[in-house]
Amino acid sequence: MKQYKTTIISLAVIAVVLIAFFVVSSILDKDEAEAPVPTASQEVETERVFGFASVGDIVTYECNVVDKIKLEREGEKEWKCTSYSDIELYAAGINSALNSVKSCMAAAVYEGEITEEIIKTYGISRTQYIRIVLKDGTIYTLRFGMKKPGTDMYFGVVEEKNKVYLINSTYKDASVITKENILYTQVFDFKDTGKIKNMEVYKKGELFVSLSSKFTEESRTWTMSYPLERPGEDTYIEEIIDSVSALFTSQYIEGDCKDLSKYGLDNPSYVLKLTDNKGQQTLSLGNRVPEGGEFYCLFGGSNNVFTVSMSAVAFTDDTAIKYLDTDIFTRSYTVLKSAKIEITCAGINETYTLGYEIKGEDEKLFFNGVQLSDDYDTIRAFRKVNTAIYSINLVGLDEEPQTKGELLLRITYTMAEGDEVVVVEGYRADETTMSIYENGSYCGGYEYIRQITGDVNSYGIMGTIENFKQISGMK
Repeated sequence: MKQYKTTIISLAVIAVVLIAFFVVSSILDKDEAEAPVPTASQEVETERVFGFASVGDIVTYECNVVDKIKLEREGEKEWKCTSYSDIELYAAGINSALNSVKSCMAAAVYEGEITEEIIKTYGISRTQYIRIVLKDGTIYTLRFGMKKPGTDMYFGVVEEKNKVYLINSTYKDASVITKENILYTQVFDFKDTGKIKNMEVYKKGELFVSLSSKFTEESRTWTMSYPLERPGEDTYIEEIIDSVSALFTSQYIEGDCKDLSKYGLDNPSYVLKLTDNKGQQTLSLGNRVPEGGEFYCLFGGSNNVFTVSMSAVAFTDDTAIKYLDTDIFTRSYTVLKSAKIEITCAGINETYTLGYEIKGEDEKLFFNGVQLSDDYDTIRAFRKVNTAIYSINLVGLDEEPQTKGELLLRITYTMAEGDEVVVVEGYRADETTMSIYENGSYCGGYEYIRQITGDVNSYGIMGTIENFKQISGMK
């Protein structure tokens, strides 16, 4: 009996649900039947929503959808934004956005008097609109309505044309201009980045790196003046300039900010300054945005706060050495007469001399005064020694050497022509590093001692020499 009652109740519930479904469906069908239904041809045939031929015809654009934007033309080309008077406008961005507005196409689904009933039927908003005023006084006001069920289309009414349109969401979005569309968002505005002559990077208010350039007819070379004076790493510096010169901000945060401390811009984490003949331009980076890989930033001398992608300003992770040409001796071995190697390291006190007589393609090589044979393996092993001594570079910077301990390595390069001699020396700094000197002057950094003691596979000097002696049979 109990089971029987349960079954009866379940059937009753199902009946109630079905009745409710049919009642709601009939109501919806009734509402849909009362709304103007477009013909097939009306849905297929499209037209321009705004009837202007050129962006130059517009004197006023007003939008109240995402942001409250009002643009007014000053003269023939200049624009002003009366709704955000404190921001710098990006003319190219405005014109591009207005061209998108001009291209807005849609199908007219109703034409006639725009009554309250029509506004209600299509869910037309009183507050979300675009209004355009042309030079000849023509006005177009597009008010957006509800989304058509089951589609990516929106209804919209142009009051002055007495038409209701069905607008694809792509066209709808393109017609809506936001702050990001009109703001000047390119961080650096150099007409010719090839004329940039100075670069400075600051970290927490302190100068981190200072570089200057020299121009030739063929190229631009860079010199570091801080934290030490040495040739710059031209390729890497040019990569930074190329990257930041094409840098655009991600988001507009606040115009004419009065309290920069909330973004960490009162004392920026990083500042990049670039200078050409016309002056200096600056990018300041503050705190990281709480969510997302971005920094708050300032540029252009204003207090308008934007964000910029962290990946676009990768120089913030740099050490000073990345801006530096770390090679010590950089001349080709073809200009050498000899390279004398003195090793006083790891219990070794040895001297070796590499000799060179090179005239065009005629090449004679010597080890400790004995000429090498033409054996391929011998020549190859000799070149590994050559590579090893050339690999004495700076792997880290110290403004002043921590200490000048015992001499571990001296390489004396003698040029084939003239009396010029270049001496590279390594003095112990600690258990793992040696301070590097060139012609008695400190180079501003250190090399690992393992560059002397390493095996042939790591191109250590001692390892490559022992490998050469084994292969060549020379001592």
